[in-house]
Amino acid sequence: MAYSEPLILLVDDSQVSIDFLKDILRNYRLLTAKDGMEALRLAGSEPRPDLILLDVVMPGIDGYETCRRLKQMPNCAGVPIIFLTAQTGAEHIIKGFEAGAVDYIPKPYNIPELLARVKNQLTLKLARDQNINLMQKIESINRQIVAGIRYARKIQKASLPQQAFMEKILPEHFIFFQPKEIVSGDFYWVGKVGEHLVVIVADSTGHGVPGAFMSMFGLALLNQIVGAQQISCPATILDNLREQVITSFNQTQLSEIKDGMDISVVSIHTKSKTLQFAGAFNPMYLVSDSELKVISADSMPISIGVKDRPYKNNVLSYKAGECLYLVTDGFASQFGGIFDKKIKSSGLKKLMLEYSQLPIREQKDAFASYFEEWKAGGEQTDDVLLMGLRL
Repeated sequence: MAYSEPLILLVDDSQVSIDFLKDILRNYRLLTAKDGMEALRLAGSEPRPDLILLDVVMPGIDGYETCRRLKQMPNCAGVPIIFLTAQTGAEHIIKGFEAGAVDYIPKPYNIPELLARVKNQLTLKLARDQNINLMQKIESINRQIVAGIRYARKIQKASLPQQAFMEKILPEHFIFFQPKEIVSGDFYWVGKVGEHLVVIVADSTGHGVPGAFMSMFGLALLNQIVGAQQISCPATILDNLREQVITSFNQTQLSEIKDGMDISVVSIHTKSKTLQFAGAFNPMYLVSDSELKVISADSMPISIGVKDRPYKNNVLSYKAGECLYLVTDGFASQFGGIFDKKIKSSGLKKLMLEYSQLPIREQKDAFASYFEEWKAGGEQTDDVLLMGLRL
């Protein structure tokens, strides 16, 4: 049964005092105890009081000891206690507060003052209880949301190319993939179109849940454009992808939603040792003979933008043993180091030159270790995705 009125426990060995208080506080629900032990029993039972008015001088354990024991009981620790006593010396008042009381009312009572103090403590208790209930509800909702997002991570992970498939069709490679949150806006796609190996690394607008929605949409479109339509030309892939994103989201120059993705697409033809590249903001990096080449991307996103022209298709030859890197902006954007600055693309390029000399499997650990050391326990700035291939 639910009660609207607060419950007050009156503790006093004098029946006269108890009756007097019961008359004053008749508008509240009341419990009474004549000593400390009975007070402990009632306070630990249901229904539990919202406020305790406690005498100091009582047979058995006195009010101070009763108060200390009440505060040690988990279910009573948050119940406010007001001492009612004729002992009004400073040392007694201090002792009462040290025992855990929230207020101290001297006898004989000033009835309006007593009622005001009781009302004040009950109001504070109600506010605390409401805050606790609210926090519990928020925590419950948060647990449900997190559980849902964790399940979404499983779906997203299952949508990405599986390790066994990549081991089968890719040359030596590594993927350093570290979402900022549970799910990621960064994603990658790998597939074969005839004799061409198509490798894609993308960064959706935002991170977390919004970015993950866009990444799943991007993966679905790439499965259609590259997988089903068997398009291997990177520029054509990007032209089709951009058109699909703009159409699907009804994007115009006046649209509120202009979300999309930055992306790099490589098509590798191993027999002729040639590769094609096209990018939307994200370039391609190629390390050959200790020299780093940057193949620039177009400054057009995969979404509506100021520029509207076909993407440029770059064609170049490569030599066996060269390292190719595709990366989103999360690695270079990470703050850290002794001056709490970004790694920047210049720092990332130096790492590519240095780590390209390592076996490809060791490169992932090297990039990951540097990233964590640079971050030094700080907050990760963005999703991180870095893919390296030994051609």
